Amino acid sequence: MNLKNLKNKIFILIFLGVLVFPWVGGGALRIFAPSTFKRLSVVETEKREMQQIEWANLLNTGESMSGFIDDRIPFRYTMISWYKELNDIVDAKYQQVAIAVGQRLYSAQVDNKQEVDRGQTNKPIVPGEEAPITEPEEQVVDDNYFPLHVYQDVIIARDGWLFLYGENEIECYQGTNLLDEDTINHYISISNRLKSICDAQGKQVYIYIAPNKSSVYPQYMPSVERVTDFRRIQRLYERMQNESSMPFIYPLLEELQASSQSQVYYKYDTHWNHMGGLFGTNALYASMGVEQTDPFQWVTGTEDAEKYELYTYMGIPDSMVTHDDVEAVVDYRPDVAVDGLTNPEKMIIHTTSNGANQKKLCFIGDSFRVNMVPYLTKDFTQCTIAHRDYMSDIHADIKNADVIVIEAVERYDYEAFNTVQRVINVLSN
Repeated sequence: MNLKNLKNKIFILIFLGVLVFPWVGGGALRIFAPSTFKRLSVVETEKREMQQIEWANLLNTGESMSGFIDDRIPFRYTMISWYKELNDIVDAKYQQVAIAVGQRLYSAQVDNKQEVDRGQTNKPIVPGEEAPITEPEEQVVDDNYFPLHVYQDVIIARDGWLFLYGENEIECYQGTNLLDEDTINHYISISNRLKSICDAQGKQVYIYIAPNKSSVYPQYMPSVERVTDFRRIQRLYERMQNESSMPFIYPLLEELQASSQSQVYYKYDTHWNHMGGLFGTNALYASMGVEQTDPFQWVTGTEDAEKYELYTYMGIPDSMVTHDDVEAVVDYRPDVAVDGLTNPEKMIIHTTSNGANQKKLCFIGDSFRVNMVPYLTKDFTQCTIAHRDYMSDIHADIKNADVIVIEAVERYDYEAFNTVQRVINVLSN
């Protein structure tokens, strides 16, 4: 056996060990030391329901199976934390070595004396005729400059704010992901088709795009090139307003105005907080013709934000997080009673209430829907609020709805139009 084959086999064994150890070790620990297993395996920072297997859709996609396994790998976040600590140690040592090598190279250049350039004539310098000494140009320091620093797909920004780097967020911010003409025309076409179907069936329908955090708080973003300020969503919004009959809501102005009075997005999470969700709900109500209220009249105090998703992205456990982000406590319409609302983060919610709007609302969206749930469920007598991945379970609710809202965050705007097509399919059958 040669050395190369031996090395390959060792790497294979190590790789298999990394795959097998969490399951074997986790199973043994769960049997013999369940309290220790729970302490090491339960993720305190992941404030959501664990992924379940979608058996009905399993033949079409294996994403639910993958998510189910990912959520239940023993010691997952413990190992991520170990990886981060090891990575930080290696990075620190690398910096030390780099500095030492740089100093050695710099010292060698200084010791290597070079002859003075005496000009084209190569004449000796005559005392009193030496070239005048010029002061080095003063370096201009831009106080507004803040370098881009990304760790584990998270931007570490000004004043400690964290922003998502991936999932199309930085491209939206820089304006590098403009939609082509064919795609925009397709979006307009299917939107008009759904609006026509809903009009014929006596339904109201809306497309709602929640702004990216970086769009609302650009002052905290690092200094990166902005290719254009007339970005993807602004171009789409303008075209939809001019060429589509579908109400298209993008409440950036509302959130920007609100941010001057109150924090509307979490500092360490990608989502808007409860105040941001209420201002966003008001923007939807403005388009619907539903009564809006002053969000500040429902504020009763402040509390720990408890949303630190971007720290989780970086592999930092809750025990290492500094809890310094706060948000307003909102007690919205306390006189309205809601039945069926046990957890706003559930993938499908059915509620009834004694709210003012005697209509059946079907709201299909992503995680930005969560902080709109406490308001929507009190303003409509019947609500079905679901994540778009669970649409197959709410076909009857879509067909019976009086009002349909299709929501997606800005960086996933295309998912809203995928949902539009799926709603067309449901209502056409």
